[in-house]
Amino acid sequence: MTRIFFAILLALGCAYAAYHFTLQKGFVNPYPAFCDLVSQKIFLDDAKIKNWKKTCHRRSRLVTPYSPKKIIIKDMNNVLALLKVSHLEVYDSKEVASIWRGESLETGIESQFVDGELVIFKVHPNSPAEDLGLRRGDIIQTINAEQPNPWEAQTGGDIIQTINAEQPNPWEAQTEQGSYLILRKDKEFSVKIKPRAIIRSEEITLEAKEPGQAVLKVPSFRAAFFVDEEMQKLEAGLLSLKRVVVDLRGNAGGNFVAGLRFLSLFICKPELVGTLERPRVAVKSAAELPNDLDDQAQLAVLDTHSEVLLKTYAQKNCYSGEVRVLVDGKSSSVAEMVAQALKEFKKAPLLGSPSRGQLLVGVWYPLDEVAQGVQISIPEAVYLSHKKYRIEGQGVELDRVLYYHLPEMQAGIDSWEKKALD
Repeated sequence: MTRIFFAILLALGCAYAAYHFTLQKGFVNPYPAFCDLVSQKIFLDDAKIKNWKKTCHRRSRLVTPYSPKKIIIKDMNNVLALLKVSHLEVYDSKEVASIWRGESLETGIESQFVDGELVIFKVHPNSPAEDLGLRRGDIIQTINAEQPNPWEAQTGGDIIQTINAEQPNPWEAQTEQGSYLILRKDKEFSVKIKPRAIIRSEEITLEAKEPGQAVLKVPSFRAAFFVDEEMQKLEAGLLSLKRVVVDLRGNAGGNFVAGLRFLSLFICKPELVGTLERPRVAVKSAAELPNDLDDQAQLAVLDTHSEVLLKTYAQKNCYSGEVRVLVDGKSSSVAEMVAQALKEFKKAPLLGSPSRGQLLVGVWYPLDEVAQGVQISIPEAVYLSHKKYRIEGQGVELDRVLYYHLPEMQAGIDSWEKKALD
């Protein structure tokens, strides 16, 4: 019996050793290829990237065959953060699906702190939150018996010291599963929420208000919502209005041509609203971005020129009334281009809170060395507005800061929208 036991133990030990030998022999460290790709493609000049590249390659020595893919991605993003530019990030396959198709595993809740209380701003249709009857203005008092507190992202470029240990994530109502204690007016009730795969509604909506006024909500600039047919419908809806509030809150951007098509509804003739400049390209040449929503067609122009001209397109009927624009800390990229252009060409006041200040051209590349479906966005060009204003790192030129009013929010009234319409 003893011999049999030791024979089994020996066999298991040999199998274990063979497994680890095979794992190490077939292991390819994804870090060096990642470092070289960023160094080659990013818009920053060689002097700014030189020391970063050395740091990046040093990090590769900490990766082992046993390093979890999720931790490798997190560490890569910490290293990228040292460069302090936007549109520079590694995304796993689930995040890629969320960005490009609007699919994500969520509760359906979008929330924000107002006067120290976490208030639900939006409930996405066909989501767990909608199924449970949650609505705008509800206050989230606790999640899993923990009281939510405003979380401030820690910046400063520190990178984690290991690639084999999980780090804590900030608390998020958008994805957190569990028991929620909700306050609606003076009544408390509990619901149990389990996130599921939802498709966020990002269609443009034109909501009529007082006679002659409307709020035009633009959740994103994904190309699918800016095809010719949709633009014609929007054009017809705008013509009878005297004042339009363009709501770009939460809009993380998207397709540049989608943004230019939207601007063409307000700017009555072809105008140069800005340029995309690639400082590292040695041979200088310029070309106009064609009226084509296809990403590859736009990249083909960017790849072959040092400067891309962003012009609006000829429009039969153009909105000539008053425009006001709402932006917040989540408004970024193409949304910032649109907001700044409406300010420069339509004298539209920009209201709300400072925008994100992230307007570079991020080109996407697969990182299959890390895992299937992982992608990286690398900024290859910087944007300058018609008046040579650089949005990256600054945000749009805000005219007036707005604040949410808690009692109004509890009553389901959007404080910012109300002020913009006054």
